[in-house]
Amino acid sequence: MKNYRIPRLQEELKKIFNITISQKLGDPGLAWVNITDVIISKDLRYAKIYFSHYNNPASHQEIREHLIKTSGFFKKQIAGAHIMRTIPELSFFYDDTEDRAAKVEALLAGIKDDYEDDDDYDPDIDIDDYLDDDEYYEYDDDLEEDDYEDFDDDDEDDD
Repeated sequence: MKNYRIPRLQEELKKIFNITISQKLGDPGLAWVNITDVIISKDLRYAKIYFSHYNNPASHQEIREHLIKTSGFFKKQIAGAHIMRTIPELSFFYDDTEDRAAKVEALLAGIKDDYEDDDDYDPDIDIDDYLDDDEYYEYDDDLEEDDYEDFDDDDEDDD
């Protein structure tokens, strides 16, 4: 039987953390910080919290340290929500998914620019212009099925 409790707890904790950061803390050091993912261990004692920030001028490490300092307030919010018996130990990590996505987008844009400059490319090229007439295999619609050689009969004779 599949356990749905842990994924539901992860989503609830993510909501609690995001609401706490945006509405309850009111700390300018955590402005534009978003919790992207929460992963709880199977024994519910440890939680990894992944965060990202958009317009915050602070570095990833400074924001991480700030989140660690406010982890007591986060634990208090978890206890007040009454969704868990034990409050997990919180550890914070920067989520670099958006940074990696931006690099991939830049690489794809560079590749696209390389192919857009190609003057030799013509989407309306007809492949028939490049093939020789001798290479075509003509199919005769007038032939009956019995007129074709049956290769399977040769295989059966060998048995």
